[in-house]
Amino acid sequence: MRSKIVVIDDSEAVRSSLKAVLETYSYDVVTYGSAGPAIEAIFDDRPDCILLDVRMPEVDGLTALQLLMSTAPHVPVIMITGHGDVSMAVRAMKAGAQDFIEKPIDDQLLEKSIASAVAKRAVSDRRLKQAAAVSERYSRLTKREKMVASLVAEGHSSAAIASLLSISVRTVDHHRANILAKMQATSVPHLIKLILQAEI
Repeated sequence: MRSKIVVIDDSEAVRSSLKAVLETYSYDVVTYGSAGPAIEAIFDDRPDCILLDVRMPEVDGLTALQLLMSTAPHVPVIMITGHGDVSMAVRAMKAGAQDFIEKPIDDQLLEKSIASAVAKRAVSDRRLKQAAAVSERYSRLTKREKMVASLVAEGHSSAAIASLLSISVRTVDHHRANILAKMQATSVPHLIKLILQAEI
């Protein structure tokens, strides 16, 4: 599946040039001349990476970056400019940019930066899906099972949990078996890892 790249730059010549270059690397490219329409479209159809010019009329690149971070925080943004300086680069990186590239743009350097950003996005997406799946499984636990699970995660033995909750060890073991099954944990250490992830 081809990665989708959005280019936001007020220069038509730059947009056309970047589109042509990136298509040779087998990317699907969509271009915008200003940030407003791009941000609206990105909210509904999130791309794999965004190339954003720093200096643009109406909404400048740094302001657009902050809006993108609030609208689509998991989409990596690479800032591009012909008038970059160190302070601007620092501000862009602090605001959430993945990289900062000056014009004239080196094609290979740009592609390398995009490939890195897309790879990081893929890893982030997998982690988010895994976290959502763990949270969904955790939500299926009963209130008592969550209590037992938390105590297991704290390292308490079945006997200790039984004493704390004033129930039998057999009942604790029954709860632990149900928790392992519902959380799809392969072992107690695996369960502890999942419980900590879900509760965080």
